[in-house]
Amino acid sequence: MSSLIEWTMSRMSALYSPQHSSAENTDTDASAQLQTQFDSTFAADAEIHLNHTLVDYEQFKEFVKSRRTESTEVECKPEDFIETPVEEGNADSGSIVAGKVTLVRTHKFRIRVGRAKTTTVISFSAKIKQTPEPRIVQLFQTSVDKPFQVNLNPRAVDASAL
Repeated sequence: MSSLIEWTMSRMSALYSPQHSSAENTDTDASAQLQTQFDSTFAADAEIHLNHTLVDYEQFKEFVKSRRTESTEVECKPEDFIETPVEEGNADSGSIVAGKVTLVRTHKFRIRVGRAKTTTVISFSAKIKQTPEPRIVQLFQTSVDKPFQVNLNPRAVDASAL
């Protein structure tokens, strides 16, 4: 597996992982940590398309933040990652990493006795340049949230009691 694929997988997982609160972890700390993760993942002038709509850096950050705050745990399942150079033989033009990530997010609230879950499917294509560290300069991301299926099995009824 290429180093850019591994880098992209780790960044996608880190971006959507929730912040665990503790006595010393405040909202300001979580925002600062998210900002640091964004700064180490995206170029300052990155072009970001979310569900085929051009969004600015701050809008995308708010989108990711909203996904993080409603979760207590995230399981990240990367699938079908590929990498290709933008221009063959020109390393300065960067590379394109594309793939699909399935996130299973566990929420704070419960449905019956289990925690509520949401599955988020993300399909993306990212143009990455080494400047000198890898940074995403262009991102096309399509995502959809699907509620996790809840099976509510009815209790068995004793027919003789009727």
